[in-house]
Amino acid sequence: MKLSTGKVAFPIEFDNGDKAVIYFNPNDPDLMIRMKNLNEKVQDKINGFEDVELNEEGKPTQISQIETFEKMQNILKEELDYAFGGSVSAIVFKHCSPFAIVNGDYFIMHFIEAISPEIEKNIKKSNAEAEKRMAKHTAKYSKYMKK
Repeated sequence: MKLSTGKVAFPIEFDNGDKAVIYFNPNDPDLMIRMKNLNEKVQDKINGFEDVELNEEGKPTQISQIETFEKMQNILKEELDYAFGGSVSAIVFKHCSPFAIVNGDYFIMHFIEAISPEIEKNIKKSNAEAEKRMAKHTAKYSKYMKK
């Protein structure tokens, strides 16, 4: 038996010219639920950690906090992978940390802001295709309804 997971390729072009692809199913209704819960789940898991002060580059200001910071990053990556239903963090964060400051905001925020419209666009396209297929199947019954 072979089943499709509905995963779609989403190409990423980094500003250094590197290109990569992540795969996930944008039509999985649980994706939006997992994305909505992402921040809360990360916050719950790092709640007991000591505060890590980051400098303007998104790096810990104290050497003693590096291990805690690494654990926090790993939690974020694990939860992001869970939200997308597969390993996307290794690709998305291969050039910089999720907490790297890029153009005044964390890199993770840039990723989420960039991927959200792509997900919406794919959902709209898939919904239109599904409606078209449904109309094709229901068209033969609609002629009986007109009588």
